[in-house]
Amino acid sequence: MEWDPEAAAAVVHDEGHTLVNRCQQSATRPVPSCPGWTAADLAIHTATVHRRVAHWCTIRATTPEPAPNPQPDDPHTPWDWCHAAVDLVADALTTIAPDEPVWTWTDRQDAGFYHRRMVHETVLHHWDAASIDATPIALDPARSADGIDELMTVGMRFRSGGAAIDYPAGSVSILATDTGHRWSLVAIDRALGIGRGATVITGTDATITATAANLFLALWGRASTALDRRGDIGVAEAWCTVAP
Repeated sequence: MEWDPEAAAAVVHDEGHTLVNRCQQSATRPVPSCPGWTAADLAIHTATVHRRVAHWCTIRATTPEPAPNPQPDDPHTPWDWCHAAVDLVADALTTIAPDEPVWTWTDRQDAGFYHRRMVHETVLHHWDAASIDATPIALDPARSADGIDELMTVGMRFRSGGAAIDYPAGSVSILATDTGHRWSLVAIDRALGIGRGATVITGTDATITATAANLFLALWGRASTALDRRGDIGVAEAWCTVAP
């Protein structure tokens, strides 16, 4: 899915500021879906990503140049710094066309990559923030389906440091019950093959069926009991650990 710059910026703006507010209310509490992180850590991580991407999009980066002001002055009270980061990235996404060249750590080298990536980065971490006090947010089905596809296209194929990815030995089919989207995944010679719609692989070793939102969360390693796993359960579970 190609995201309109203003639509992407609006999602990042709204979800991002709400994320920061939630984290501020629970600053020292652990984030269940991000072991070892407190709410403040989650907010700082997301703001660091926002600031980096805002800088790259603003200068039309050709290399991964460090962003200015990369860390808050006080990690215990980073809230103004985090809110400012949301505004910086939202503004940057609005003012750059999807086809403008910008450095990324993937095989797609344009701003459209960041329009899509920042939507799903921010939505996922907003969900993480909401899980701190067990008040989960409802994820939009169509947006979640796009997030699944984006994860397969990016997160399951590239690491920002260029590290190799270990894929499960078996194949898996994935079906979103509410949107009708279908995918299949199989690794051949350490390269990921992705099937979509009519091109999905048949006869896979495992099948995972759920709503798009629950699939999105599960494939990003967030615990989900609302999955129907069939076939080789070990293969199904292994594919839910590939995300970075």
